[in-house]
Amino acid sequence: MTHDDRQQLVTRLTTLAADRCIFVGGARLLSRAGAPAPLPALIAEIDATVLARTLVFDIDGIVLRMAVAGRRLQGLIDVTGGAPPSPDLTGQVLVQDDLATTQMLGSFLAALCKDARQVTVRAQPAVPLGSPSDAGIPATTLARLWQMAKHGRAQSVMAHFLAANSPAIRDFIQITGGMITATQGDTAQLDLIWRNQLSAFQYRQKAIFPDQSGPLLVCLDTALAQDRAAAIAVTGEEVSIFAYHPAAISAILASWRSITA
Repeated sequence: MTHDDRQQLVTRLTTLAADRCIFVGGARLLSRAGAPAPLPALIAEIDATVLARTLVFDIDGIVLRMAVAGRRLQGLIDVTGGAPPSPDLTGQVLVQDDLATTQMLGSFLAALCKDARQVTVRAQPAVPLGSPSDAGIPATTLARLWQMAKHGRAQSVMAHFLAANSPAIRDFIQITGGMITATQGDTAQLDLIWRNQLSAFQYRQKAIFPDQSGPLLVCLDTALAQDRAAAIAVTGEEVSIFAYHPAAISAILASWRSITA
């Protein structure tokens, strides 16, 4: 353990000792009746775990074991007491080059936490998951991907926008941090825009609006099949290229302004 790790551990143990913790059946209470919000509380617990541990979260009787170390979530070990998630989510190490799986896990956890009445946690000895070199995903990255700090929900801003505007937006490519993290529908022409035009578009935008840092949605001149048009939406590290019917653009823009406000 490095000196910085020891300092972080001492700081967090001191903070924990100062907190007035409530225990239920030997497990520490994280959330009751939605206060604080369950999913952000779960991420905060991951962020507070420096040493390798198995965190056992109980969400209204559904028990999830997670491998956590170095303030990183390595993966979901298993789930008992309720409907199991996709097999792709259990026993798998989360990695930076497969953010789609991390997003899927966020959606699964959001569904569990949405109306959760009580969430508790126990820290148990670490259960190996993957190899020692598999570091997992930092809690800070989870917060960014799942937009915990600002929105309190597992969906990112872009994912929320795309979902809220279905069926007006049926075909899209979603990019996070320069990597495609989700696709839907017929994306052949959208993929060409992503690969051949997006970089030039972003360069022109920076040249015209050098101080532009907020959310941006731009309708492109590119005409697609079946009387559809294309647009690019950008917020933070998230980008989406989507097809839409021109008649729906007013509602789409209104939704974009509302969600990104």
